Amino acid sequence: MSSGDSQGPGPTRSRRALHTLRSRIRPGSFSFLLVAGTLVYVLNSLAIASTLGAILVRSAQFGFLVAGMYVLSIQRVRAWLWVILGTRVFSLDVATLPIDPRAARVLQDSMTAAFLFWILVVVLREVFRPVTSERDAIMGALGGFLLILMIFTRVHGLVEALSPGAYGVGGGAVSARAGAAEVATFQYFSTVTLTTVGFGDMVPVTVGARLVTGLEAVVGRFYVAVVIAPLVGRAAGARAAGREP
Repeated sequence: MSSGDSQGPGPTRSRRALHTLRSRIRPGSFSFLLVAGTLVYVLNSLAIASTLGAILVRSAQFGFLVAGMYVLSIQRVRAWLWVILGTRVFSLDVATLPIDPRAARVLQDSMTAAFLFWILVVVLREVFRPVTSERDAIMGALGGFLLILMIFTRVHGLVEALSPGAYGVGGGAVSARAGAAEVATFQYFSTVTLTTVGFGDMVPVTVGARLVTGLEAVVGRFYVAVVIAPLVGRAAGARAAGREP
């Protein structure tokens, strides 16, 4: 037996072990991503204008950044791209750029929306993989819903930054509010739009704002019907089948 043959099984087992480990990284991180995203959502909703509030929001955003990197960690190149882009997005949210505030907002919202969309694509791809467990698939689907909400929060902010007064609330423009209050307002609007509740206390005024709002409502209906409902039904069917004698 040659030396190459004697060493063959070792690397093969190592590669299999590494493949098994990597195949469990992303689905296993869905719970982490969902918890971190929920924490960011809650803190954004509170719109705390104090220094302590800003620290809490930044800490939650950093945790969400780490969760996103964990989701993408199966591929080294993609993980490094995530670190570069994620760090840039995080720094834009923390630092004060020496440019026009409106231009800084456009840059921040556009990069953040693209950043979140990237995670969404990866999560949904893993959700529908046959090797993903029912529990991880449901966690991923719920995390995907939260990601869509966050994406449209930023898209609404981008539309308002490009066209001040695109959204009206309480007889005034959303852009007239402070930074934390503006994010909280758009997050609220994204929530009621994505869930198709639509209380009517905030309305899109311009054509672009109405287009984005209508698109979000359609995506919300589509996502629940096509992604979440089938996964929940499949998990319930599998549980019922496991209980049959």
